[in-house]
Parts: sequence; structure tokens; C-alpha cells
Amino acid sequence: MCGINWNQKKQRSLILYTFSLYNTFCNKLLTNNIYLLNIYYERSLQLKHKKTLLTFLMLCGLFILSKPVSAAKVPVIKAGKSTNLKGTIINVKYSGAAVTMANKSATPSIKIGSEIYVPCKTLFADNGIHASYTANGNTVTVKNGKRKVIFYANKKYAKVNGKKMTLKAAPYFVTYTKSNIRDLLVPAKQAAAFLGLKYTYSSRAKLVTLGVRSGIETSATQVSKVAKTRFINKMGPLARANYKRTGILASVTMAQAILESGWGQSTLAENGNNLFGMKISLSGNNWSGSAWDGVNYYAKRTYEYGSRGRYSITAKFRKYSCAEDSIEDHSAYLLGAKNGSRKRYAGLTKTKSYKKQLQIIKKGGYATSGSYVNDLCRVIRTYNLTKWDK
Repeated sequence: MCGINWNQKKQRSLILYTFSLYNTFCNKLLTNNIYLLNIYYERSLQLKHKKTLLTFLMLCGLFILSKPVSAAKVPVIKAGKSTNLKGTIINVKYSGAAVTMANKSATPSIKIGSEIYVPCKTLFADNGIHASYTANGNTVTVKNGKRKVIFYANKKYAKVNGKKMTLKAAPYFVTYTKSNIRDLLVPAKQAAAFLGLKYTYSSRAKLVTLGVRSGIETSATQVSKVAKTRFINKMGPLARANYKRTGILASVTMAQAILESGWGQSTLAENGNNLFGMKISLSGNNWSGSAWDGVNYYAKRTYEYGSRGRYSITAKFRKYSCAEDSIEDHSAYLLGAKNGSRKRYAGLTKTKSYKKQLQIIKKGGYATSGSYVNDLCRVIRTYNLTKWDK
């Protein structure tokens, strides 16, 4: 303690007292850690090292941040045995209103590890989402408009309008002990995507917010091999509705879909309903409003352009349950993707010129082909796609 004045002793005592209070509050002692911090603090003062003292303060912060947060326990009966679901209770809101049953002790939603599970019937069928619910053994069917989703208990896949989609986590049945309600727990984000619902999650507020994707929530168009005229008539209304919501010209959306998917006949379009060549990772996925479920993808070889010309790579592309989700995801990307702190496609919806919109898209790095803009403009003129902008 030699060389330490009264003020320094007071500072050290105050820090140690703070740690003691913190440990008492958390019901966990860190005796050895406090002893080591005491030695480190004294040594830093003796050597008069500011950097050493700063390191000490950082260590204090790490000790505080490393304190464990006790998980919630939800008593349930699973596979005939009493157990507890351990995780974080998550509140759920739909169109601004709290989902009553899911937010109380009756059938709470819960985050276990990195996955958020929601009670399927309680959330989707009983709280204004207008989904029908039928159960046949270990199979649960949920309907929302023309979207029909079948979940299979203990299976890591679901079927959306007959299309098999991989699940990140398998759903499973539980009976909540307190309410005696039996329900199927399903992954929240993927279930929302399959049903055509907007999904956002706030880790700070421990809140999942669901909402209707206006204009497309009741439809689920499948991409198939069709004639050019039929493809235009099929995609035109979807692109026009999207234009009214987002400001991205229908002609631009349709021209990109035509070029990227080969009139809906590419393997990516047929196997993944992906009309725009959207890869699983785009701009660090730092944009909101994505309609992709975050799990399903289709891998294929593709060509890109660089300083050495054209070259081929094997890439993973997003897989959607329907064409509407592909259009919605594409628009969300164009509107929200960032390059650093700036919007990658800034000013896109401020112009009503399809050529200028395409130039902004090209400049933002969407495509690597030097003739991309001219190719799309030619498609728009040839097939009179501007009629869908009205």
C-alpha cells in the first residue's frame, strides 16, 4: 500500500464496495476476482500508468457485463413428461395490438437460444389473423387467405401451398401446465414469412411485431413455365400493386424479373420462386422488411463479371414460398440496403423515369454487366411494360 494517498484508498474502497453490492444483488460472489482487481488497481497506481488504470476500468465493465441473466422457466408437458422451457419470455403484437393469450402466463412465446417460438393456434388462429386451424395427429394446417401452411411436429420442414420449405428448428407440441392449453410451438420468423406477414423483432424490448403485408397477404403465386404474354399478365398486377406501395416502377420490377429469371423459366425461379437472383447475403443483410424466412436457399452455378471478364461461381440464392415474397423482398432490399451509412440506392423512388431508376440500381452495384441498363430498357420498350406503371 506504500505510495497510495488517502484519495486513492478512498477510490479503491469505493470500487470494491460497489462490486460487493453488485455481487450481493446478483446472489453470486466473485471473491477471487475482487482480490485480483484489488492487486491490479494498486499496481497501476504505484506505476502511475494511465493505460494500466484504463485497462482496470475495462475489466470492471467486463465483470459486470458477464454477469449471467437468469432464464425464465415455463412449466409444460412435452412428450408426456413434465419439464420446463427455459429462455426469455417474448411479447407479441399484431398490427399494434398485444396478443393477449401469448403475452400472459397462459401460453407465452419464448426465445430459446437464438430461436423464438410462438404457440401456433393461440397466435395465428385465435387473435385476428383470420387463419383456420386444423389438427390431425402431429400435423397442423394454418390458412391465411390463399396461403396454406402445414407444420409437422418434430420435423424440420413445412409445406407452403404444397412447396416443401426447410425449417431452422422443428416445431413441437407442448401442454402449458398453468393453463392446460395444448399448442404447437413454431419458429416465429419463418411462420410469419410463410403466412405473408411482416415480422420485426426488438431484442431490447423483447417484442415481436407482426403485421399484414398490404395487398399481397392473401395471394401466393407460384412461378411456372408459361408463355411470355401469360408471364407478363401474371406478374403485371403484382408489380403494379408493389409500385403503389413502394414507389418502384412496375416496369422496372417486371423487366428485372424477366431478365433475371428468363421469363420465369430459370431453375432458380422454378425451384425457389426467386425472380431476381437475390443471394442469401446482400449488403450484410442490414436492411429491414425482408420477406425471406432467413433459412431456405437454392444453390446453383452462376456467372459474374469482374476486372478479368466473366467467371463462374457456385452461389446460394434465397428460396421463397411464392412469387409475391420474391417481389416484396426485392423491393425491401432496393429501398433499405446500405453501403456503410448511406443508402445504396438513394433517390430511387424520387424519379418516375424507368431509365433513371435502372441507372440508380446499376450504380448501386446490383448488377455487374455493363449492358444491364440498356438490356432492361429494351425489354420495357419491346413489351410495353410502362402500361403497368399507371
